[in-house]
Amino acid sequence: MTRILIAGIAALMLTACDGSTITNGPPPKTDGPPNPMEAKIDALPPALQQTTMFRAIQDGGFTCQKIVQMKKRTPTVGKAIWDAECDDQGRYVIELQPGGIFWVSGVPQPKKRF
Repeated sequence: MTRILIAGIAALMLTACDGSTITNGPPPKTDGPPNPMEAKIDALPPALQQTTMFRAIQDGGFTCQKIVQMKKRTPTVGKAIWDAECDDQGRYVIELQPGGIFWVSGVPQPKKRF
């Protein structure tokens, strides 16, 4: 009985390692209506776009004194994404959420202490 159980577990482990992905539920929607805030940001001059992303980084609690490079990426799951690099070598990914809210993740800069 133990050998059958071990063989069954080994077979399940090998099946899990086939490189395929298992997803539960429907795939994420990517064809929803465009975020009106994205269109407003795209219409801004580059300096104001950088100011918008700078504020998002600062509001996220990250240290950044000036954005030296910024680039818009291809949308992911229908959300606009920008990459920004600050003068202190901090790199940030800024994702526009519904309702005009930004999610900011950063490397390697630490968050400010409040």
